[in-house]
This record gives sequence, structure tokens and C-alpha cells, in this order.
Amino acid sequence: MGRRAAVAATATAVALVLASCSGGGGGNDDEGDGGGGGGGSDPDATLNLALSQDVETLLPMDSNVGDNISVLDVVYDGLVRYDPETTEPYNYVAESVETEDNTVWTIKIKPDLTFQNGEPVDADAFARAWNYAAYGPNAMANNYFFERITGYEEMQGETDDDGNVTKEPEADTLSGLKVVDPQTLEVTLTGPFAGFGTMLGYTGFFPIAQECLDDIEACAVQPIGNGPFQVEKWDQGVGLTATRWEDYTLEETPEYGAIEWTEYTGEDNWPDFEAGNLDFAVPPPAEQQAAAGDPDLQERYVEGPGAALTYMAFPLYKDGPWKDVEFRKAISLAVDRQGIIDALLPSQRVPADSWVVPDVVPGGTGGTCEWCAFDPDAAKAALEKAGGWPDGEKLTIHLGQDATEQELFKAVGDSIQETLGIPYELDATPDYFARRGARDFSGPFRANWFPDYPLNENYLAPVYASGDAKNGNVEFGYYSADFEAAVKAGDEAATLDEAVAQYQEAEKILATDFPTIPLFVAQNTYYYSENVSNVVLDPFSGEPKLRLLEVTNG
Repeated sequence: MGRRAAVAATATAVALVLASCSGGGGGNDDEGDGGGGGGGSDPDATLNLALSQDVETLLPMDSNVGDNISVLDVVYDGLVRYDPETTEPYNYVAESVETEDNTVWTIKIKPDLTFQNGEPVDADAFARAWNYAAYGPNAMANNYFFERITGYEEMQGETDDDGNVTKEPEADTLSGLKVVDPQTLEVTLTGPFAGFGTMLGYTGFFPIAQECLDDIEACAVQPIGNGPFQVEKWDQGVGLTATRWEDYTLEETPEYGAIEWTEYTGEDNWPDFEAGNLDFAVPPPAEQQAAAGDPDLQERYVEGPGAALTYMAFPLYKDGPWKDVEFRKAISLAVDRQGIIDALLPSQRVPADSWVVPDVVPGGTGGTCEWCAFDPDAAKAALEKAGGWPDGEKLTIHLGQDATEQELFKAVGDSIQETLGIPYELDATPDYFARRGARDFSGPFRANWFPDYPLNENYLAPVYASGDAKNGNVEFGYYSADFEAAVKAGDEAATLDEAVAQYQEAEKILATDFPTIPLFVAQNTYYYSENVSNVVLDPFSGEPKLRLLEVTNG
């Protein structure tokens, strides 16, 4: 659909327009697909959810995986939020976000907002959070989101391969971040970027209370938010409890009283859902058919288009057959995407044929991947052109310890082996993310990405750009001067529409270089209990929009 984002930068002042979204009381029944409890929320009701991604922190600047973000979405408020149907940003904590040149941005913050400890949510609250995140030695996961702001480079310093600081940063604050007055923040970028306003609803841009920074370790497990729910207790590895903050003053606050998250290894939560202990779950592959044939469950089923792209990446930083683009083409052409989906996850995945998921963000179109169709003959020809596969060696495919993904990638490996005769083994490792960051893989590996903000650039630059011609991007070592030039051209475009078109040119370069293999796009699906209604799924993460839910507990 190529939806246009709400920020359209021009030569004159532009503002993020406040779009209508749900108000208090969990939203309008017309917005959701869910039946169930009905009759509005019960203020004493508790929502029961699962966490499945080994959550280690609740610091917004250090949280960049789905489960952290899902929790923080109700504990914190950002400057903008995203419409669940269009993905367009609309002002929330921000009163206005304006620019005349796409380089200097003026953010006005609504007055009289506070954190849950009574501190003001003002320009200082955002400045201190962004400076902490951008300071290299703090090693925050969302550090790179601030690289567009002037002064970022001076805050990084240098480290050796073991992580030891060899050169201290020259600065500890962003020179491009100026608190004009208590309600006004001025942001100066290193160059024009028409999409800056679309980024501001992402978790990494949330504000932080001073009390939080004074004891950052405590705040990582007991955050001091500014959203409609506050964390009461987090027993890490077991469960997390949040209750409604009664002093919350903005519009989007549910009427139910509490949320209980239970932590699971992988996605082993379906039995608890069937037993009535969870309000949302997705069945594992082995239970798919039974769930689809259960008429009661089908009445409590919701689905929608997804944004999460699963792909196979290669350790291009390491010698191996994968450094030949023909080998990468052979692997892609050997994967029967549709057959795997039909056998394991019908309705939960669709075959991927692009690096930007179509119809989710501006600029997303299908069919950009020429070698993503299953073609055994073409796969064998490409492998022969690449020189074949070394006799007696196994192809190791690395991934995390998620039961569904292990079944999915076993099927991928089986398809490669059957088509090309390449034996394989799965390396499902509990420290997957650490190993990936340390470049510790000896073969291809599963990777996944869903956008943090609604722009095709977010599928491209954060994953593939690095500015490092020698080492390439951190995770798999890809570098292309042409790709980076195309991304830069998008950044410097005068309008968002022009930027989107330039980023599409960058995707075409990926399609030629073929550094990764698009495999599957997740369809957003959930089964839900009789206790919940007005179920709307987040188009980015695929998680239920907790602020829109109505909960009755019977």
C-alpha cells in the first residue's frame, strides 16, 4: 500500500499532526477483532501474558527486542506513538515536532506531565536519556539510534577487540541536543533526514527520570516510567507484575488493573494457555492443526499482516563458500519457502521476496528478490558456478534456542540438503546474540528484523550500513559504497516521499549484492482467552496492543 507517514518534511515548517487514536477505557470496540469478555474492562481485572525472550533489562535505551518493548510500551510514553492500522506517527508526549530544513528539529513537550515518582517529564528528561544512551562507554543497545545527532562521534571513544577502552570519549553530551526551555528541545542533526520525526516513538527515545540515572542498575529492574502502568515487582526469569498508575493523565490508558507476565523458555507457553492461565498464545507447529480445527478457539483468533522479516545471514567476515554471491543464490533458490510454511506454520508465515516487507511501511514493495523463488535446477546451476560445496563438510546453521524457529530452520536445512546435497547441522545456542555480536559463527545464521519506526529506511540502514569499508557491518561484514550512497541520498531528500524513493534504490543494490537471504515474513496471529476483547495487534512487533484491550477476568 505504500502508506505515507504523517511527517512530510518540506522547505517550510512541518509538524507531526495529532491523529485520533483510542481514548481511555481501552478504545473503541470497532477498532479490534476480538470478541470475548465484552462489556468494557474491569478495573480489578488482571491480564496474564507470556515473556519468551530472556529479558535482561527494562532500561528503554538498552531494550531492543520484542518482549522488552512490549513491557515498556505500557510503562513509558514516548514523544509520538504509532497508529495500529496505518503505522503513521501521531504526537503523544510531544505537542509538536517541527522542522524547516530536516536538520534542525524543534520538539515541544506537553506541560504538566510527570514520571511515576513525581519528577517532571520535560525537555531535560529526554535530553538526559538521549545523552546517556549516546555515550559509548555506557554500551546501551540503542546507542546507534543517536548517530544522526551532532556530537555523537565525540561521545564514542575507542575500544579494543576485548572491549577495553583505549581512548576516552571527547564529550559526554550531544552537542546537537539543546534544552531551550523546560518544554522545548532543539535537535540538530549532522545532516538532513526527513524521517527523523518518524523515529521518535521508538523505545530508545523514551525519557528517563533523574532518580533512574542516579541508580541505573536498580532502574533496569524497577523502572520509573511515565506510562499508564508501573512495575511493582520483577522476579527475573520467573515473572513480572505491573499495576495501573492511578495518576496517569494522558488519553491512552486501559481500565483494567494489572498485568502479570510469566517468563518461559522459548515459546513453551501453549499448555498454560489451554489451561486458562494465559490470555494470549500462539500454538507451536505440532499443535497448529488441532488449534485450527477447534471451533471454540477459532472464535478467539486474530490475525493481520506482519512486519517481521526472518532471513538467513552469512559470516561474510570469514572465508568460506558464502563469500561467493553465486553460492548465496544457490542456497536461496534451494529453500522451498511455501512448502515449509504449509507443513509447519500455515497462516503464521508467508514467503519473503524482498528486504523491506511490503505494505507495512512507506516504500515496502514485494518482488525485489530475484532469487527467492524455489528453483532446484537454478539452485544446482548456481552452486556449480560457485565451485560446489567442500566434500565431507557440514553446513552449520546457527540460531537461538526457540522451539518453533528450530523446527523452521531444520526444514530450511532439509530443503537445502535435499536440493543441493549439502549436509547440515543446526547449532541452537543459548548465547546466540552475544556470539553474533562477537562474530563467532562458522556458517550461515538465522536473523530477524521488524521495524522500529514506519519507514523503509529502517529495514535497510540499521541492518546493512556501517560506514566501515574495512570491516563492514558488525553482524555479518557487509559493505557497499553504492548502498551507503543510496541511503545517504535518501537521508538528504527534501521530502519524505523523495526519501522513500531513494531508499528503494538502496534496496535494489541489496538485491544485486545479495548479502542475505529473505526467507519468511511473520503474519501476526494470536489466540486469546474469553477474558479479553477489543484485540488489536501491533503491526510492527505483532504483539497485542495492550492499551486497547478490554479485560474482564470472567
